[in-house]
Amino acid sequence: MNLFTLHYLRSESSASFLLFHVMNGGNVRFRSNNPTNITGLTVCLRVLTEQQSYSIQLTLGNQTEFVRLDGVPRSRHDLYVSGSSVNFDWFFSAASYVQRWPWKNRCFTWESSSGMAQLWFDGNMTYNTLFVSFSVYFLLQVFSGQVQLSLYQFEGQLSDVYVWERALSVQELYNFLYYNYNFPPGSILNWQWIQYSTSGYTVLEPKLVRPSSVKTHRRKKGAQIFSYHCGLFYSHDYR
Repeated sequence: MNLFTLHYLRSESSASFLLFHVMNGGNVRFRSNNPTNITGLTVCLRVLTEQQSYSIQLTLGNQTEFVRLDGVPRSRHDLYVSGSSVNFDWFFSAASYVQRWPWKNRCFTWESSSGMAQLWFDGNMTYNTLFVSFSVYFLLQVFSGQVQLSLYQFEGQLSDVYVWERALSVQELYNFLYYNYNFPPGSILNWQWIQYSTSGYTVLEPKLVRPSSVKTHRRKKGAQIFSYHCGLFYSHDYR
């Protein structure tokens, strides 16, 4: 298994142009070499998949399952942090933002100071929920080590992976969910500069992005039009 570094820059007004396409049996892992002290956490990414039962897992140092988010089809999500767990029932979620087709957002936050966690998915958010086995010991813990993020039993496309060492504010989360790239750079994992390794059939490729300025009406002289090539849109002036 080889380790690569993905490095690219983008302007605040443009979207991410890269994705990983993971097929059956494939896997991709993202890692940070910098040791991190964690008293809270936010994980955000975008997926294009029909699956609901894959897992998002973070390892920290020697803790093989420091954080894990499991999806149960058409039912709930289960979040585990260092042996403690919380269940997010889909029935107790509320519509909170407009999902941009076809990508699906996945974000969750956790605060060690309160033991509260929250999940954002498919245009919905759950209510702040307390961990079942919350204790004073859990409250005072500071976790440290090198972080690695993996997806298990996942098939589909994956992009915009970010991890922060704190629970982002609602406004910062909305900036991510609405593709406003004014949110703070990922302090643990940052999609603009990220190390990754792959196994099985996993391909890094351009992502199809439809600019908001693309119109479907008839072209006029002097108008700007867009062409599609190799997964990217290019602009041209029509004379």
